[in-house]
Amino acid sequence: MKGLIALLSITILVTACSQNTNKQEFVKAENAAPAQAVTPKQSAAGMKLTKPTELLPEITEKYSGIKIEAVNKNDGSKIEITAPFGQKTAIGNTGLEIIVSSYFTNFTMVDGGVKNVSMEEENPAAKVIIFEQNNQVFDAWLFQKFPTMHPFEHPVWKVVLAGAVKK
Repeated sequence: MKGLIALLSITILVTACSQNTNKQEFVKAENAAPAQAVTPKQSAAGMKLTKPTELLPEITEKYSGIKIEAVNKNDGSKIEITAPFGQKTAIGNTGLEIIVSSYFTNFTMVDGGVKNVSMEEENPAAKVIIFEQNNQVFDAWLFQKFPTMHPFEHPVWKVVLAGAVKK
């Protein structure tokens, strides 16, 4: 009987201690800011990013499209094309097609999104959508000076922004 009482006392003590700890952790979790999942429209820092699909009038007055370079990862051969704004364009014989939805001459991230801060070609970036066999496989920004930032991933082709096409 004494053993049963001792076992019961230990069980009650352990349960009481663990409930207090759980309650404190629960209260902390309740009072803490909710965790934010990173979605395609957010950066890892939680900043909401915009993905413009419009071209700025000052861009379309000066530029008609962009130059894209596709590099074959297997043999190093290159294909360079001109992709006009807003038109689906084949990237040579790669089986890939591209639509350029936006171009910034000086891309920067600002609180709440992205912005073209000047017409100087300081940080050229193009918002592109790439298709393979009519399936969308990429929808992001390509950066001319930073081609490894958010690169297009493909088993054979590396696609990079090579420049802009002035009117």
